[in-house]
Amino acid sequence: MDSPVPTPPNCFAAAVVSRHVWNDALISLRVVRDPAYKFSPGQFARIGLPDTTTGEMLWRAYSIVSAPHEETIEFFLVVLPNGQFSQRVAKLREGDTLLVEHHAQGFLTLDRFAGGKDLWLICTGTGLAPYVSMLRSPSTLARFENIIVVYSVREAHDLGYVEELRAISAAGHARVQLIVTLTREQELGVTQRLAPCLAGRVTHLLANGEVERTAGLALDAERSRFMLCGNPEMVDAMRAQLKARGFRMNRRLEPGHIIVENYW
Repeated sequence: MDSPVPTPPNCFAAAVVSRHVWNDALISLRVVRDPAYKFSPGQFARIGLPDTTTGEMLWRAYSIVSAPHEETIEFFLVVLPNGQFSQRVAKLREGDTLLVEHHAQGFLTLDRFAGGKDLWLICTGTGLAPYVSMLRSPSTLARFENIIVVYSVREAHDLGYVEELRAISAAGHARVQLIVTLTREQELGVTQRLAPCLAGRVTHLLANGEVERTAGLALDAERSRFMLCGNPEMVDAMRAQLKARGFRMNRRLEPGHIIVENYW
């Protein structure tokens, strides 16, 4: 177990209560939540750990997987081969502590949208995290007629939370769909197991109409609202593609269709 972490006044110390290893480079971590800690689905937390060599604090921002009513805070993160921070997080075990800043941040939140009946949640990799938070929140399921999660990863073993998303879909609160896209792995057995599962980059699959055909829904300015989260190249390309089709970025004084979050 790590030594106790000194707690600055703008933070609270959170003990690890569980960890889940999805693969060698992908983990989820749950920590105890301070009862006073508030956030909206889609926001991120800044977490801190001391550097083991210098003792200086290292800080990183991670989207929150948990819903606001949950008693723990959950994170979904990539462990980078040379990641000074993520390698440190990966070594944490139950009872170890990290620091969480008191105030959640970020604007990837549904309250910024006006109107809309179809919510398209498009992501790569751990960009899924804020969407899980939204889908664990009853208010999200009650607000939209259709929620389509388009989740793109390289290979099937890079996926997380698939069974949970399917369970939410099966519960039927809203017409929740999960569409997986794999950019490298295209074996028949994998695509059958993950159906609906598409092969290729999500930008190409939207451009050729495959995403809309699979969802059984057309993109529509009156109905459709989009969130983009993950790889900045995907976010930029998807934003440009949607804007070319007449959808607008959502602004504080000018409601639109698209909200984005770059993940690094």
